[in-house]
Amino acid sequence: MRFRHTVGAALGALALVVTLPTSANAVDGYATYSWGTAENPKFGKLDHPEGRVCINIPEVESGKSAYAWNFKNNTHSNLFLFPDAECQGDHTSVNAGGKPDSKIKFKSVYFRLTNT
Repeated sequence: MRFRHTVGAALGALALVVTLPTSANAVDGYATYSWGTAENPKFGKLDHPEGRVCINIPEVESGKSAYAWNFKNNTHSNLFLFPDAECQGDHTSVNAGGKPDSKIKFKSVYFRLTNT
């Protein structure tokens, strides 16, 4: 009898884990940016980025580009762009659905998860 209860509980726990979202802090939407050179820009995308953590721009972090620019916030979250990695330096605020001056250069971003 206990074996059936144990199996039932295990299957119930498995079903719960499978149906949970991948991250409670994932931001709904995406953000785009340019990287590379002005003469030959390439485009990056942060799809459903993690919120409340510093995100270093992958192309900058790997050395493919010195910085990113031309940011567009297609999420429901306000955010900060930082001129240095690890969210260091004076930030630029960007509202949900907004974009800063396309010439703002940045290396990291922090999504706040709220519109406040």
